[in-house]
Amino acid sequence: MKKDLQWTVPDQFKNPETLKTYLNNFREIRFISLVGIDFLGNDTDERIPVDYFIKNMADIFSGGVQTDGSSVNLPGIATLNDAKIDFVIDTGSKWFVDHNFDNLTAEGKPVATVRIPIFFKHHNKLCCSRSVLKNTMSHVRKELIAIITANKDLLPEPARYSEIKDIEFTLGTELEFWVRSAVDKVPARDLEVSQMLKESYWKRTKGQVRTCLEEALEVLGLYGFEPEMGHKEVGGIKGKISADGRLFDVMEQLEINWKYSDPLTACDNELFARIVIKEIFRRSGLEATVVAKPVEGAAGSGEHMHVGMVAILKNGMKINLFAPQSNDIFLSSTGYGALMGLLRNWEVVNPFVTHSNSALKRLKPGFEAPVSIAASLGMSPQSPSRNRSVLACLVRGDNPATTRFEIRAPNPHTNSYLAMSAFLIAMLDGIRYSTGRSPSDLDAEIHKKQGEPSGYLMKDREYVSEKDLFEDYTPAERESLFGKAPATVYEAISPIESTPELYRNTPLSPSIVRSFYLSALRKWEVEIVQKEIPAIIKDLRSIERYDELENDLDYKTWESIASLRNLIAKDSLSQKSLVSRLKESLSKGDYARASSQFLELQRVYSELKEVTNLYRSNMVSE
Repeated sequence: MKKDLQWTVPDQFKNPETLKTYLNNFREIRFISLVGIDFLGNDTDERIPVDYFIKNMADIFSGGVQTDGSSVNLPGIATLNDAKIDFVIDTGSKWFVDHNFDNLTAEGKPVATVRIPIFFKHHNKLCCSRSVLKNTMSHVRKELIAIITANKDLLPEPARYSEIKDIEFTLGTELEFWVRSAVDKVPARDLEVSQMLKESYWKRTKGQVRTCLEEALEVLGLYGFEPEMGHKEVGGIKGKISADGRLFDVMEQLEINWKYSDPLTACDNELFARIVIKEIFRRSGLEATVVAKPVEGAAGSGEHMHVGMVAILKNGMKINLFAPQSNDIFLSSTGYGALMGLLRNWEVVNPFVTHSNSALKRLKPGFEAPVSIAASLGMSPQSPSRNRSVLACLVRGDNPATTRFEIRAPNPHTNSYLAMSAFLIAMLDGIRYSTGRSPSDLDAEIHKKQGEPSGYLMKDREYVSEKDLFEDYTPAERESLFGKAPATVYEAISPIESTPELYRNTPLSPSIVRSFYLSALRKWEVEIVQKEIPAIIKDLRSIERYDELENDLDYKTWESIASLRNLIAKDSLSQKSLVSRLKESLSKGDYARASSQFLELQRVYSELKEVTNLYRSNMVSE
């Protein structure tokens, strides 16, 4: 049946004249959804009945659908007294047909919805994640064409005699996610041990998990994603098998990859792939979660982003701008500049990558996620390597066209549209510096040692390491060489509180950067008050005392537990608890103080969990 369904709308039907015919021919398509993306990466998803859409198609195509600022996250732009947002249909994007296999037509086909990507417009200005990325690609493309036109030596010798026609950007994402049926029944210690032993990594999938993984790959193929691989990731434990042969107590981590695309298409694909994958597992009674750190003590989920740049010449040649012109060097001048720009500007790029508590919990030593601003190029130009402990690594193959950078910090809830925009602008900054400098000089500069001066990079930092950053450096050494990682969302987003110089005169305008900053700040506040604190309080209330089994050591340990619980959450006449002080700072808008208090709350809560584990482990039942 699946091969008889519509999966995407052909380009020739993306206008009012022909779309009506298309919709009338496929009556299982009952709804239209106009999909816009706000600055936190949330997508709009509504159901416009097809009959209404057809009757009002001319008006809708001309921007006749509107919403208000309360429906999308655009603070500082769509305000309470100026909230009107218009929807502008994007006819140049891919339109997916989203099938509801739980709701069938009389003919047995799933009821379907066409998801039409749109741009948000406020006072005749586009203001959404999709428009920022589209405009950023245009901006960087124009700048690069000018740079290459003025510096022909950036291209290989045969290519210098042809005019440059265009610049093509590529983006590929790798989606990691957890699949679970009963998270509360899976001991955290079992997950930790399984990860240390790598019992799950690339192992065989079974039962519903295998079936769903295979179906996801097939369906993504029908949508034109060209899936490349699906496999088990490092996290997870073996599920149990019921009498009827079904798995239960499932807790596994998976990854699915598909072919790269242009960045706007890649981001649209990623967003829809998450929907498709979640629905497939849901129909088998499993939850697929794309949260960055869904389980404490186990590996988080990343979404590594592979970024490339290609020059297209008028004679038809395509030149990978990162690939070296000789085999004795890692990168071209442009490639070195792009990487240096990313690393030099990471503090103001990172807010668009890491802006949630879950994302920061993932970026911890020991979980194969980057904690330092460092890159890996390989042991030698002839022997590329993949260092999984760094922020960015060079990916090369036998074909120069495959040369690209893998950026490892993003997670499935990173707003890939804005993150990619920031990557491109940072890379352009470094490419400007690299112009007129030889690859060998740039190679020496990016490999500089701490204390050595640089025309572009910071003197007190290092930027490249082929070592294991977690095992071969102490925390103090990592911080000294590669910079201190932000410990809270507030610390992560503070560098863009005022628009950084990097983004001035770019599509990441002051109003957009400010709106994103306010969105992330508000999300952090809500997460603390509505998620983090209630979860801690629930855990505190669940701690049981076994006084009939206690000895003198247990009695003292319980006193420590009681003291820490009171410090965390119990107010007295003389002193407020850590929770109360944190809430008070947030209510006053004193975010710097709240950031410090949140760290202290996490530190004390971590100490409480350790003491509680000691208490419980010393209990011996009769």
